Amino acid sequence: MNLDFTGVGSVAELAKSVVERIWPERATEAERARAQIAIQEMLEKREAQILSAQRDVMVAELTQGDAYTKRARPTIVYMGLCFIGLVHVVLPVAAWAVLTATAKPLAAMPDISLPGEFWAAWGGVCSVWVLGRTLEKRGAGGAVGKAAALVTGGRFHD
Repeated sequence: MNLDFTGVGSVAELAKSVVERIWPERATEAERARAQIAIQEMLEKREAQILSAQRDVMVAELTQGDAYTKRARPTIVYMGLCFIGLVHVVLPVAAWAVLTATAKPLAAMPDISLPGEFWAAWGGVCSVWVLGRTLEKRGAGGAVGKAAALVTGGRFHD
């Protein structure tokens, strides 16, 4: 299994495939190699600009004065817990109480549940937030600590 975590391999492969598809067959191997290197450099520059822009956006969000942006993930976690409690505890108990009080059969209980999209989104947010908070609290250093600080909105201490 060949995993490329740096992305350099995928850029090099893309540059090679571009040269193979559009470069004339009469070109020498040296010309093809120069073209591949030039395309690879352009792609790497583009990727670096995209990553830089993404980093700048994250840094701007975390350094802005609005503290709510930093609390957005915990809000999603707590609101998800409220929805779960409402849909799976409060409403079923209320329906049971109404059906019992009106002497209707419990088979008439309405079937309510949260959609799969809720569970996927809420589970993903909770997983990332909990993992980031765990790494942050354990004092993870280096790149892991920086990533945890980005996820949780905390400060990285090296």
